[in-house]
Amino acid sequence: MGRDSRGDLILEAAQLYYFEGLTQAAIGQRLGCTRWTVGRLLDEARESGLVTITINHPKARTHELETKLMRTFKIRKAIIVPSAGRGGVEVARVAASFIADIRPRPSTVAVSWGRTLARVAQQLPLNWAPDVHVYQTNGGPTRSGSDSISKSLGVVADKGPGTGHTLPAPAIVGSPDLGYELRKEPVIAHTLDNASRADLTLFSPGSVTYDSVLVRSGYLRTSHIDAIRSAGAVGDILSHFVDANGDIVSRELDKRTIAVPLSALRQAKHSVAVIDTADKAPALLAAIRAELVATVITDSATANALLTLVN
Repeated sequence: MGRDSRGDLILEAAQLYYFEGLTQAAIGQRLGCTRWTVGRLLDEARESGLVTITINHPKARTHELETKLMRTFKIRKAIIVPSAGRGGVEVARVAASFIADIRPRPSTVAVSWGRTLARVAQQLPLNWAPDVHVYQTNGGPTRSGSDSISKSLGVVADKGPGTGHTLPAPAIVGSPDLGYELRKEPVIAHTLDNASRADLTLFSPGSVTYDSVLVRSGYLRTSHIDAIRSAGAVGDILSHFVDANGDIVSRELDKRTIAVPLSALRQAKHSVAVIDTADKAPALLAAIRAELVATVITDSATANALLTLVN
């Protein structure tokens, strides 16, 4: 069989299969060959590009992005929802579903606070992890403009149902010495220690902006944000400000920060980052580079922004 006749046979087999809907056995009878030969012809049609298959569904497009993220970065799992007007709510819903489906169910969970995780907390189903112990990872907000942010840890615990362990301390204090003394306080040390050893750590990297909850809570001023940016910060992770490689940008500021160490994220059985805005892509990339996150849950706009940063 010559090259031209082989090409004609591939084309005819593809047309009969995809346009006319014939079975491989019926095509074999039509062409005078076995069904196995027809199968090879159809394989060649796809491999040569003569036939391409497109699934016209938003989830199919995000699946391609998920695969690309897992191939590009050192992460265990990527879950991406299509970007839309309700992107933040949908990311939260999918994140809550993923967390509730983890098996075996986590007995200890460490949770950071913020607007994104407040939405995740609201989406968690009742009885998602009975008897769970939920620990706060970093000092809490003094004011945020939203009660849901400060109450999100309690919501996660109540829906378990389980027990919430708050961290009765500011996120950032006035001096390294005060930070050292506070971290030694028994109640604070107990919460930080258990949060550091939790089965599941749930967090959302933050961007270095004037609109940060850390700024709105009064821990930092806009001048501090300018200085942190000048030092190379691209985001904060559990209130630790990091550069593009996930390294701490200011040791002095970090000594004033009441939070679990970033190394705890590497040790968790499940380290899950939830991001619903593309401006947080640099912070997410820093967390990935430092191997602080195993599972990424985000939207397609953020996923594309993340890939753009390394291309």
